[in-house]
Amino acid sequence: MSAAPEQTGSVSKQYWRHTRRLTVALMACWAVLCFCVLFFARELSSVVFFGWPFSFYMAAQGLTLSFVLILAIYSLSMGWIGRRQTGD
Repeated sequence: MSAAPEQTGSVSKQYWRHTRRLTVALMACWAVLCFCVLFFARELSSVVFFGWPFSFYMAAQGLTLSFVLILAIYSLSMGWIGRRQTGD
């Protein structure tokens, strides 16, 4: 049994609203991570993290791990949004 057309449009609007909010939030996190580490690299180099200057650690490993975390959050959240919208 299919949903009524007006319900389908509402569900579609909700889906895209949630998707846009998630995408904007994660892109903002990505931009802040990239900008802050690069812009404040000299100041961050005085902080030592695992024996390395923090700016070096973030450039070498930290940002890559952060990007993978952002992708994991996106993937899990989109699965949750999809299941919520379809009612599975």
